[in-house]
Formats: sequence, structure tokens, C-alpha cells
Amino acid sequence: MQKKNTVIVNKLAGKRADLVGFCRYLKNDKVSMDTLKKEEISKTENLCASKHVLVINDTTEFNYKLHENYLSSTDKDLGPAGNNEDIGFFLHPGLVVDAEKGIALGYSYIKIWNRTWDKLDKKERKYKQQPIEEKESYRWIECAQQSKQSVSSAKMITIIADRESDIYEEFATVPDQKTHLLIRSRCNRHLADGHTLYEKADETTVCGTYSLNIKTTKYRKGRISDIDVKYTKVKLLKPVKFKNDNTPQFVELTLVEAREKKENLPQGEQPVLWRLLTTHDVNSFDDAIQIIQWYSMRWQIELLFNTLKTGGLNMESSELETGKALKKLCVIALGVALKITQLRQMRDDQSNEPATIVFDNEEIKVIKALVPQYEGNTLKQKNPFQENSIAWAAWLIARLGGWKGYQNESHPGNKTFKWGLDAFCSIYEGYKIAKKICA
Repeated sequence: MQKKNTVIVNKLAGKRADLVGFCRYLKNDKVSMDTLKKEEISKTENLCASKHVLVINDTTEFNYKLHENYLSSTDKDLGPAGNNEDIGFFLHPGLVVDAEKGIALGYSYIKIWNRTWDKLDKKERKYKQQPIEEKESYRWIECAQQSKQSVSSAKMITIIADRESDIYEEFATVPDQKTHLLIRSRCNRHLADGHTLYEKADETTVCGTYSLNIKTTKYRKGRISDIDVKYTKVKLLKPVKFKNDNTPQFVELTLVEAREKKENLPQGEQPVLWRLLTTHDVNSFDDAIQIIQWYSMRWQIELLFNTLKTGGLNMESSELETGKALKKLCVIALGVALKITQLRQMRDDQSNEPATIVFDNEEIKVIKALVPQYEGNTLKQKNPFQENSIAWAAWLIARLGGWKGYQNESHPGNKTFKWGLDAFCSIYEGYKIAKKICA
């Protein structure tokens, strides 16, 4: 998969024997999910040494509605997807990112699971009364706790997640001397001083404003808008349902709010609004901006999921016939998706990080031979990066994927790098065949 940049087993197999071998490997009970996950996670530890790392975690689903004729409804490794009708499973990874450089380093946590078709309605099974450890939402806490072990060599760890991770038990149990939380607020919690969280935010004075380029989407009009920033200390009160447990009566955090000014707002649109809860100290406008910037890196995990799906590897197009095999395929695919992500992130890197982060020495030799062929006659068409750096290699892969090489063009994205890696794979296979013939 690393060499051919696809997860479709028929494309991976060069001959019938390979196809049979790959399928047997994925179906074999001796190839355990735990071993595959541990192997992928273990690659990250050394890269985190003495760094401040962000562990960005989120959930996505893989929906196999279009291939359900290949799959059995009695397969215990498959179940209802998010709509409770289609067949599939869920993935929740912890993506580790260098806080200073914004580069994805690897994974600290990988959870893959499926629901069961006979699962009762939440009301019927008294979901709200269940211990947090028995709920699906426990994955947010579990990711944070396991990441503390997986990347223990890091100088500091900041766990970042969206609103679904706004869980009181997480704030009460996860933080320690080097582990912080940065979570988007989900609800208007009660505070120890009698206020609610959002009332407190409304009463807080704006400490500064920054300009944001909002891109056009199906929900928003593109514009350059001013964003007001506030921050204040808050004490979240323990929810009533935890009356008799050992969690503290309150947790002390900082609320950072980023809200779009009303005068910039197109008619009918809601303002851009982030309310972020963090255990980091925030004592100035610059500190608040840093929190906002770290949280904005959460978008990296959305791009990773896109790479696993239609934006790159097309995991949902796999025609494997068991849930167990599909889940193992998914773990291995995470490594391939990371490679594409790293190339996209490092396309403009000026720090001369080595290409060996992604490619081996033999592949770098082929990249070096190809670069002159894809450079033009003018300075603007030359590879502008230091030879043997990852940005230098990413430039070549983007050119192979159809990018024209001009720095004032739109930046190459996931699909361009996926196509470029496909092309490079074909060239590299030809190089290996030529080596054998010449030898």
C-alpha cells in the first residue's frame, strides 16, 4: 500500500497469487488488530521527543451501502452506520501534530468499532444513567489517557477535539502537569459563581481583534471579516447527575471566544463563533490567538478522513467480504493516508526537513533523477527547495500529479499528491525492473 498508494486489493496484487495472499493475510486471525494498531502507533513515539505535540482526535464512519451484496448482515464486525440503516463501522484516531511546525507525525491512538443491529434505543437502555466507561463517548477520554502513554517522550501534550468531546469527566480526569485540553464548548454549562458559561462570555470585554479570510462554502459567502477575541477564567460546576461520585465540585478552565463582528455578516448567516475551553494559561491577546491557532489545526484530521475516502484512497470502494478484513485494511491505510498528508503539509516547508520522513534512499535517488525533467527553463519553473528535503520531494510528486509548478498557482491538494504518488509508483516499479535487466 505504501508503494502503490491504494487500498484496493485487486490493484495491489500484481498476480493471482498475490491477491490470494493479501486476502488470506487480512482474514487470518493470527494477524490481530491490536498488533497492527500498536505497530502504527509505535512509529510516533521517537518523533515526539522533547516537543509540544497536539493530539487531534475525531470520529468518522465507513459506509459500505454500495457493497452490501458482498457483506453478511450477520458479520459481527459490521453493523449499522450513523444513519442506523446502512452497513459499516467507525474509526476514531488520535493524530499527533508538531505544535510548532504543524506537521503530522503519526498516531497516538486508534479505535475501530461497530454497533450491533439489535442495539436498543437510547431511552430503552437508559443510556444517560450508564457509566461513562460503557458509553461510546468514552473514546474521547480513552484517546486522551492512552495518548499520554503513547507519546510520553513529548515535552507537552495538548488534546484537541470538537464539541462532542465536551465531557465533564474528561476535564476532571485527563489534565496533569504536561497534558492539557483544548475542547470546543458544546453547551451552556453552569458555573460555580452562579452564572452560565455563555453569560460569562457575553459579560467579558473584547481584548483584541484579528482579520480572517472566510472562504466560500455552501453555507457561507466568502469574505474578509474581523473577529473579536475574549478570554476569561471559568469554574465549570459539576453536573447534578454526578452528585454522589468522586469527581471534583468544579473544574477551573479558561474560556477563549472568537466571534465575527456583526457588521461583516451577510444577511441570513450566523456569525463565525468558536467558544474554546482550555487548561492552558491565557493571560493576553497573544495567548488567546495561540489557542485559536492550535484549535484551527483540528482541520488536519478532517483532511486525513478525506484522504482515506473520496479524496484519495477510496476505502469505501473496497470489495473485501468481511468486516474483520476491512478493519485491518483501514489500520494499514492510516499509514498511507499519513504519507499523503505529510507531503501536502510540507509542500512549502522552508525548514529543510529531510525527505527520509516519507521516502527511502532508493526512492530519493529516483526523485533526484526526475526533478530536472519536470523543471522548466525559467527560474519560476525550477524546484525552489533544497535538494533532499521533503518539500523538494513534494514539489516533484505534485508535478507528477498534474500541478504546473508555479508558486502563484493554487496549492496542490490531496488528490494531486495521490495522483502524483500513483505516477511515481509506476516510474519506480519501472526503475526496479530496469535495474534487474541492466544487472
